[in-house]
Amino acid sequence: MVDAEGRELPYLDRDGRVLKTVSERYYPSPGQRFFLKGGGESDFPSYDFRGPDTPPTKVLLEQGYKLPFYADLPGMPDHERRAIWGLMVGQEGKTRIPVLRAYTAAGFDPKEDMLQSYGDGWRSATFQPDERQFFGLPGGIMNDWDLRSNLEGLYAAGDQLFASNCHGHAAATGHYAGRHAATYARTAADGIIDSAQVEAERERVLAPLTRSSGASWKELALAITEVMKEHCGANRSAELLTKGLDRLREIRDDLAMRLSARNPHELHRCLESLSVLSNAETVLHSSLARRASAKQLHFIRTDYPEMDPQQWHKFVTVRKAEEGVVYGERPIDYYRPLKGNYEAWNRDYLEYQERGGYLRYLCEEEPRVDTQR
Repeated sequence: MVDAEGRELPYLDRDGRVLKTVSERYYPSPGQRFFLKGGGESDFPSYDFRGPDTPPTKVLLEQGYKLPFYADLPGMPDHERRAIWGLMVGQEGKTRIPVLRAYTAAGFDPKEDMLQSYGDGWRSATFQPDERQFFGLPGGIMNDWDLRSNLEGLYAAGDQLFASNCHGHAAATGHYAGRHAATYARTAADGIIDSAQVEAERERVLAPLTRSSGASWKELALAITEVMKEHCGANRSAELLTKGLDRLREIRDDLAMRLSARNPHELHRCLESLSVLSNAETVLHSSLARRASAKQLHFIRTDYPEMDPQQWHKFVTVRKAEEGVVYGERPIDYYRPLKGNYEAWNRDYLEYQERGGYLRYLCEEEPRVDTQR
């Protein structure tokens, strides 16, 4: 990163210490137990220049650096330049059309030109408030210390967990959940198959293929999008959210029952859109359950304008029951104590580590799989 005069911007770690080499960016700071996003804070790294009023930018301006700031693409190794311009700008977020394609058509060459990284150049590619594309605090499945849900034998990992964040989180939780799921599977009894339930689900899943005409999955997806845009945008209220649920109920009773698919690909899209419909209902119910505005959740209730009232420093939960949707709550620190609970729920894993590592244990122990079944 360089400023308007080509001066390289300092790269800071979590504690504001200048990192002089690229390799230093991949190591934690002294005393830092958890390492997130290249040594920075999880959501507010010291080197993140989001605008002229952010602390790092103010400090740099006081030191004589000048806006705008640029990514010095020509000064990077070729593989790094291609990763940023071709992969990140080309494939992540919303920048493929308004940035990569538009800039390329205008003659931009990443080997010759620097990419402005602050100012109006990226405004067309940013997410709008109602799109809720912020990292670190999306909703998710409520799980225990095994990463198991409230449904027997169903484990969760990655982006379906609360506060999920990118590949590293998905890889770590996938390994963790898989380990606990394998332990459960070794001792779990055979499940009892409900033939009537299986047949009913088969009929539901394949229903769109039985219709020669009807609504397409695109119509369903568009209808859901319109409801969420109008009734669950940046500013919400009980009246808007309730009307949104009414509209989603109409969609489920009418449009969703008329879905038609001509092939397996369209059937896949139909089922995907039905899942999106369920998720939309969950979001609306969750928004109704939280009767307060919250800064960290990017959540505004116009009928409850007070921001972050103490009594709402908690998580809200929603679940489907026979009597309908049930709201609940959990304290912010429901998972504590962190160290004690981890040790209590992972004694076998810690023992493996003490004996020389989990992989060594797997290689030395007798197989646990019953080959007769």
